[in-house]
Amino acid sequence: MQTKVPCVRKVWLWLGCAAVVIVLLVAGTIAVSRVFHRDPCGPALSHSSKLGLVLSDDDQVISCEWHSSFLDSSGKIVVRTASQATRDALLARAGVTEELDRSMVSINDGPFQEEVRRPNLERSRQVYIGSALGGDQQLSISYDENVDSGLLLTVWALV
Repeated sequence: MQTKVPCVRKVWLWLGCAAVVIVLLVAGTIAVSRVFHRDPCGPALSHSSKLGLVLSDDDQVISCEWHSSFLDSSGKIVVRTASQATRDALLARAGVTEELDRSMVSINDGPFQEEVRRPNLERSRQVYIGSALGGDQQLSISYDENVDSGLLLTVWALV
């Protein structure tokens, strides 16, 4: 009988150690995931602000995404504005302008002329674009008149 008692103690000791190891692994996994998977709104809002986005108290951030890569990163923010007037004010504060398609055309081998298309007039999705000084960073704000009365804006910051 004396030989079974130390054997039972060893089993309980191993089970206790295994439980402690499992608890430490779970705690470590949670800690690592919080360190490496921060809130995406931080970098997305920061870079968008640097490109000209200024939100007012009437604007509500619905969701954020941040995609980082070696050469370029991008952030997507979905914002709900209170009214069309606050939407227009947000567009004005951001300094974005209507997306235009420009091309050079020649008719009957004549001189080239610039042709400007305004795609916003042809579709319900309205797109406004602004660029930083270097031109390699871009702020794009779009909304669809048919979705939530045009009050739900998608902001892309390409940095």
